[in-house]
Amino acid sequence: MSITSSYLNQLAPQLSARDLAIIYEVGRFKLMTGGHLERLFFADCSDTSRTRNRQAVLRRLTQHRVLARVGERRVGGAQRGSAAFLYALNVAGQHLSQATSTRPRRPYSWYEPTIAHFLAIAELYVMLREADQSGLFSLLDFQTEPYCWRTFGQRTLKPDAFAQIGIVLPDGRRRKGSFFIEVDRANQYGAKIETKVPQYVAYYQHDRLAQPDRAFPRIVFLAPNDQRAGYLGQLVQGRPEVRQLFSVGLLEDPIATLMRF
Repeated sequence: MSITSSYLNQLAPQLSARDLAIIYEVGRFKLMTGGHLERLFFADCSDTSRTRNRQAVLRRLTQHRVLARVGERRVGGAQRGSAAFLYALNVAGQHLSQATSTRPRRPYSWYEPTIAHFLAIAELYVMLREADQSGLFSLLDFQTEPYCWRTFGQRTLKPDAFAQIGIVLPDGRRRKGSFFIEVDRANQYGAKIETKVPQYVAYYQHDRLAQPDRAFPRIVFLAPNDQRAGYLGQLVQGRPEVRQLFSVGLLEDPIATLMRF
């Protein structure tokens, strides 16, 4: 079935606000699991209906070629069944995403090395949204690549994500924290990962000259295990003049790291 303007015009009025929000989120993260979407959009359903409702909605969006099960494969871990399927925007979803955002979205192309990375960033976002909904803090902003990148001079800083949270202190004062986030998968050793710290230092020095009074975001490295966190910590400690800009934490508990700002 070809996706024509007539088809899209007939489909668009059938989509709910939740459908459009799903299109937006899958578009900007490129790849999400059914479990991610269930936690984001069906958390207010009862325990007995949550999975059933999520399955019905994702099945309908897949049939309309809004979403696609990428590779018809499942991911490992605690998720089972359709919650573990991977979803990307299909042809209709790519067209409709233009109506949900002014930012163009490139369709996902299957490339095995990127899967775990994309899913780790999506998981980070879902965890931050859940913390926001629980009242722990307010998630004020979350930018994905390439919109979290920062250009300075002839160079471009390329963090994996940018996040901003707000908290209310016990005395009623409000505090805001901003973060450049690197989601580390323990697959960048040697020269490649070691260039990250000086890149951030260069951007920090440029930013201080341009806007010396502006608060600079904290730089957060999230590692998959303690051993990797120790390795990243050593890289940061090697730059004592700027190590106060960096935090190193674990992917399994990013909230604890961000709340230390």
